[in-house]
Amino acid sequence: MSTEQQNNPEIRPSADSTRVKTPILQSLKNNTRSIRQALALVGVGAFVFGVLIWVFLRGLEGPAFIVMGVGAVLLIVDAIISLTTVRQAVFGRRGRYGLNTAIVFIVFVTIAVIVNFTIMWALDRPNPAGWLRVDTTATKQFLLEEQVVNTLANLKEPVKITVLMATDNASGAAAWRDTEDMLSEFRRRSGEFELSYEKIDPEINPNVATNLGVTRFPSLAIEGVESRRLEVVVGTSPSDGPDIFTEQQVVTGLLVINEIAQKKIIFITGHSERDVTDVSTITSMGLAGRALNRENYVVLVETLQELGTRLSLGIPEELPAAIVIAGPTQDLLPIDQQVLLNFARLGGNILFMFEPDVTPDTFKQFLSRYGVAIGEGEAADVGSFVAPSPTFIQVKKSNGQLPPHSVTEGFEVLYMPGATHFGWTIDPSTVPLVGEGVQVPLISQQLLASTTISSWSETDPDELQFDVDTEVGGPLPIAVVVEALGELAGGIYGVDSKLNMILIGDADFATNNYFGSANNSDLFVNAVNYLAQDFELISIRTKTDSNRQLFLTKNERDFVRWSGWLLMPFLISIFGFWTWWRRR
Repeated sequence: MSTEQQNNPEIRPSADSTRVKTPILQSLKNNTRSIRQALALVGVGAFVFGVLIWVFLRGLEGPAFIVMGVGAVLLIVDAIISLTTVRQAVFGRRGRYGLNTAIVFIVFVTIAVIVNFTIMWALDRPNPAGWLRVDTTATKQFLLEEQVVNTLANLKEPVKITVLMATDNASGAAAWRDTEDMLSEFRRRSGEFELSYEKIDPEINPNVATNLGVTRFPSLAIEGVESRRLEVVVGTSPSDGPDIFTEQQVVTGLLVINEIAQKKIIFITGHSERDVTDVSTITSMGLAGRALNRENYVVLVETLQELGTRLSLGIPEELPAAIVIAGPTQDLLPIDQQVLLNFARLGGNILFMFEPDVTPDTFKQFLSRYGVAIGEGEAADVGSFVAPSPTFIQVKKSNGQLPPHSVTEGFEVLYMPGATHFGWTIDPSTVPLVGEGVQVPLISQQLLASTTISSWSETDPDELQFDVDTEVGGPLPIAVVVEALGELAGGIYGVDSKLNMILIGDADFATNNYFGSANNSDLFVNAVNYLAQDFELISIRTKTDSNRQLFLTKNERDFVRWSGWLLMPFLISIFGFWTWWRRR
């Protein structure tokens, strides 16, 4: 072909005329490798995406399974297309080694699954062995309190719990999972009599709710199978969080249907005491009140005049096991003084918590009847404190500040952010002895906690320095137990009347801000247990969810600061220098 013909566009061949026509099947066969890779990538991606949806979005289980199914189908199609490659990978030389590894892996997984199902079967039986379940959380949130277990062991008949709630949305499903976890633990720890539960959707089965007399949801209908006694517990809205029911609500229902009496603890109000119903304000004592609820006490808030009404009824069941007076700052009225004195003369039990320099004179006058004096000033301790304030007392067992006593047994540390101290109004050796045969002191004091010898009662808050002429040196008693068979000037009480008091020179330690710190909660609850004569309940308890602050001394704080700033960079620099020295 001449050059002239080649340059003629009419004679020159077009691109379409020179392209080789390839059938569709042959084109797919030629691009099999790319298709296999795309199928494998999309299949794995879809399967992983479905698993993530199932794990993190529990309300979308259906779509998650669909996405995982699509991924699995794509992987199966990819395996069929790549059958030759799969056969070579499985039965080839390298495949045989891989098959051996796969067999070992499958055997290991099978054994693990069998062991896991065996343990789950053992755990699901009533009252499983304690060693089968170990809760590693700091608050022991997955195990029942020992007092709850004791309640279950004392059931008088089988119990059925009907859970009435809707689970057709994400919040309802999450709330049911938490509720089922709690109730399954109740069922596992039930003793001689079985505790069972079932869930009913009141929208689908409204007749069940009607027969049980339940009109508010979500609710628990706790029913004695034999006695047919029924107690309904109303929960919170699932939209507010998944914890719609608490252990204490279930235990209270069990106590009601089994007619097990609960002891009453009354927090006295009317003199600017701390609020035991508020769990949000840091200066209130709502967490302390909840802790007593978990010990199966009925917590009430009353004035001393209302307490006087109880005393006048003369019904033992109406009397409180103990009263708590937390941080009063206003004087007692004359009628209040008489009621408090009457309660003491009946052999009552009182927990006093005072703050430094604000205790009203009428409270001091009441305590002086039993030879107890409240010291002036605020305790300062340079030997054991939380930096930077020596008045933030740190009570340590290692310092000898916690002498042996059942209330503080096992304690390591207490924190008291500002405390007063106690003493005798008379010489202890002059306390009269009473009783026939073996005589005992009319009044006795036992030390629970004190400051160190490097402490004093600071009366001038503007100058933290010990004045040997005007201030009292340590160690200072900041928590004491007082037992009185009568009054110094009033004679002996009745035969079975003995007043028990625990005096703690700080109210802040039991507030929401410090209740979860160290052994603070244990001190408060143990003190109530001691006064209510529930000695078997005195123990070191697991901590509740609360404001858990870390308090450090000045030396501990400096160590954390400098080690965080310098230790890791120093170690990394040493390792880098050593590596450079080896490679140079």
